[in-house]
Amino acid sequence: MKGREVFLWVVGGSAGSFTPVRNYLHQMPYRQEMAILLCLHRMRNPRISMIEALGRVPEWRVLEPDDKTFVEGGFVYVAPADYHLLVEKEGYLSLAVDEPVHFSRPSIDVLLQSVVQAQWPRAGAALLSGANRDGAYGMYLFHKAGYFTAVQDPADAEIATMPEAALALFEPKVRFPISQLVEVTLQALSL
Repeated sequence: MKGREVFLWVVGGSAGSFTPVRNYLHQMPYRQEMAILLCLHRMRNPRISMIEALGRVPEWRVLEPDDKTFVEGGFVYVAPADYHLLVEKEGYLSLAVDEPVHFSRPSIDVLLQSVVQAQWPRAGAALLSGANRDGAYGMYLFHKAGYFTAVQDPADAEIATMPEAALALFEPKVRFPISQLVEVTLQALSL
């Protein structure tokens, strides 16, 4: 599947999220009708690429998109270091070097807001552990737009700041322990 037919699943996180996300990607069953947009806070000049750090993910094609990369199902798109990742209504991804949001580029808020602005037909998002408020407002907008929202239970998060900030703004469809992220993803996809 290509373009706006694809179900977008946004996973955002920061401190305390990388290892759970890597484990999640290795457990997530392949779905041709879905694209995972992974937005994790990271260093501007990492020693190794995020793709290399994630390791080989069975069946999924994992890449850092270039500007104007068309969205396709069966891909995991990793927000590149020091760029905001955006979804465009024409069905492609774009990169921006606008100012950091909550000291973060890539920013989870920017990515989520772009999905809402693009009025993507089917999407969902999960917000994970992190040490700042990035993602909270974007998840609120996502929720208000009627998309599926899931927030990691702060008691289960390595650093609760990010999920707590989201929960202070709205009540998501699901609060979950990180061990259930695959099940939450499949639940969102089935709606």
